[in-house]
Amino acid sequence: MSRTTRYGFIFLCCVLAIPTCVYGFGILYAQEPYFAVAAGTLLGCAHLVLRPLLRFVTRPIGCLTFGLSTFAIDVGLIYGCDYLLDGFAVPALMDAVIAAALVNAVCWIVGGRR
Repeated sequence: MSRTTRYGFIFLCCVLAIPTCVYGFGILYAQEPYFAVAAGTLLGCAHLVLRPLLRFVTRPIGCLTFGLSTFAIDVGLIYGCDYLLDGFAVPALMDAVIAAALVNAVCWIVGGRR
């Protein structure tokens, strides 16, 4: 699979995982479906652009925490979507953790390990 195709699949997984968390599992909250898709799109962009930069910066900490800092980055990106979109909300920390686990699992299965 080419790199461009893999990134496209990862972006699409993020776009679809957030509405799934909102309407399928009831983990997150969105006023309207538009906000869920917008949050997924924002998370997909952040997952492709910001996440590699943040992983590079936190690599020394990641060695000490056995990779848990990467998971904390993903939770932070979901909270960033909450901060930037008024119609999207993360009710609790555990909800963001579950959503991050779901997004990572889907991206890992579809896009392969990065």
